[in-house]
Amino acid sequence: MPGNLPDEPALVHQTIQASVVERLRQMILSRRLLPGQRLAQDELARLLGVSRTPIREALHRLASEGLVVLSPYRGASVANFSVADLEEIYAVRVALESYAARLAAQHVTEQELERLEDLLHVMQHAFEQHNFTLLLEAHHEFHATLYAASKKQRLSSLASQYLKLTDVYQRMALSLGRGAKDPVVEHGEILEALRRRDAEQLEQMIRTHLRLTVEELLALFDHGPAGPDTACPPDDPKGGA
Repeated sequence: MPGNLPDEPALVHQTIQASVVERLRQMILSRRLLPGQRLAQDELARLLGVSRTPIREALHRLASEGLVVLSPYRGASVANFSVADLEEIYAVRVALESYAARLAAQHVTEQELERLEDLLHVMQHAFEQHNFTLLLEAHHEFHATLYAASKKQRLSSLASQYLKLTDVYQRMALSLGRGAKDPVVEHGEILEALRRRDAEQLEQMIRTHLRLTVEELLALFDHGPAGPDTACPPDDPKGGA
């Protein structure tokens, strides 16, 4: 990747492994490393002033988050972020989750309501501490609990799968300071509608929530420094290899 990576200060204080993971994550999410760009371990090790071992482990960790793609033939590369995929994924989410929410209003238990309340507090704490990893984890579990309340296992499982597909887009938005409005207010309103067993209102709230979310993410790509569909191809020498 000659001449393509920005200069970075030496890593300090944190453990080397944690520092490498966090540095690479932020470089990807801020698109200093472009979607589709190949990631050479030797070059990354030189850039960050570490050995190849923490780089290799960091790439596997980021692959588990969906930010990096590992190939036995091409090695590691930054995951491709596609606007078309984003729109399609959220269209499916709207259909699945609005239906799941309607059913949840009819079948939710008191135990599930208590769990949702607990997750709401976790989200509030994470948001106030700018801990976006914890925020997304609690957010995902909130929605997964809501789907499970529908008492339709296949529907719940499928909705959770599509929720996971949006994780990388949400991480990118939060890391760039976009879409970082207080999430507790909106999810608190969702919980209150669920408590009232108001199926029609809850279905509409989920539809509105998801449509506003995808609009924010699309705005991020429209105004970002390098949109996901305009990244250097993996084999382009400008993209590095």
